[in-house]
Amino acid sequence: MKKYIIFFLIVFILFIGYFAIFGKNGLIQARKLKKEKEKISQTINNIKKENSKLIDEIDKLRSNDKYIEEIARKELGLVKKDEFIYRFSNNEKRKRR
Repeated sequence: MKKYIIFFLIVFILFIGYFAIFGKNGLIQARKLKKEKEKISQTINNIKKENSKLIDEIDKLRSNDKYIEEIARKELGLVKKDEFIYRFSNNEKRKRR
């Protein structure tokens, strides 16, 4: 009779252990969820940093005329009156001729 009880207890403990490790809410699932939470937290932090940079950019564009001028010059190639732009070619084929 003791053998049956011991056998039953061992099977029961193995059964509980299996579900504690591999079950729906087991250790493996908990580790997977923890890693996913860390990735999501990192993504949120990256988005917050990018959002902060964009807010700063918006503030500069709304209030800083020199910044707007700098952007217009770099991205659109605009110039003021009485300014000239000199462009030099870096083409090495022309140097060889």
